[in-house]
Amino acid sequence: MKSSILRFIGSRRVILLWGVLCTAVFAAVFALYGIDLRVIWYPLVLCAAVTAGFFLRELHKERKKHRELELLREAENLDRDSLPEPESRTEEDYQEILLNMQEKLRREREYQAESRKDMEDYYAMWVHQIKAPIAVMNVLLQQEDTAANRELRGELFRVEQYADMALSYARLGSGTSDLVIQEYELDGIIRRAVRKYAGQFIRKKIRLVYEGTEVSVLTDEKWLSFIIEQLLSNAIKYTAEGSVTIRVDDRKRLTVTDTGIGIAPEDLPRIFEKGYTGYNGRLDKKSTGIGLYLCRMAAERLGHKLTVESEPGRGSSFTIDLDSYPYQAE
Repeated sequence: MKSSILRFIGSRRVILLWGVLCTAVFAAVFALYGIDLRVIWYPLVLCAAVTAGFFLRELHKERKKHRELELLREAENLDRDSLPEPESRTEEDYQEILLNMQEKLRREREYQAESRKDMEDYYAMWVHQIKAPIAVMNVLLQQEDTAANRELRGELFRVEQYADMALSYARLGSGTSDLVIQEYELDGIIRRAVRKYAGQFIRKKIRLVYEGTEVSVLTDEKWLSFIIEQLLSNAIKYTAEGSVTIRVDDRKRLTVTDTGIGIAPEDLPRIFEKGYTGYNGRLDKKSTGIGLYLCRMAAERLGHKLTVESEPGRGSSFTIDLDSYPYQAE
């Protein structure tokens, strides 16, 4: 209250200084003519009282306008009717500038949304088209079971995975929501992800440990599958021998643990950053630093918490807290 009054007085300081100056001029003139200065006290006090009344009225209007503008501060869309009535040509000009800027921002948002939609449609078409020759090459490579063909099938699998990642990147970055939040049996989601990477486990001779679960979770099946698949992909990539273990506890926390090379302590705080590859990424020249970034984005969109624990040389554990979500089932 006090600060608002001081700001109001400060904004009217020119008027106040003018009043004080006029009073001083009158007093000087009266003194030069030898007029008793006491005769000016009554009109001076009367003028001060009237001035104070005007100032209080203006202060009330100022505070009322401030409250109206505060309510509009969080508004997404403004129109001329929602703005306070302008009391001067300057205020009217400012409102006109504000509305013009909002209109430009609206058009820019529409353009950006249309551009992102076009990009997402292009990626979806590209992924669909690229999968056709990948499937044909897989069939051709399966006709002869040789070590070279098995390696080529593994690389083709990675190509398909990167194609799917490109589409996921476009969808997550578009800001659009295609979530279907329902209760799902977690075991089915995990087993589908495991089947997708079964060939990779066999090729690298890594043992998978998963005993099943009867837990149901409130989530989006597609995006949770994406997160699990990315965690399995990373576990396979950085595990030369040993095992990958999937477990779900009674608090609905899904953990993927590997016996791989682990993550350096200095890299742990940044592994979910976009494009950050860390020491392991520098060892693996094919690492893009996008997979875990997309996992974090997808987890945040689902309302799940994704955390990691790791020790160099002893493996890593990624945990998805599926009991944390801000949504309701559809």
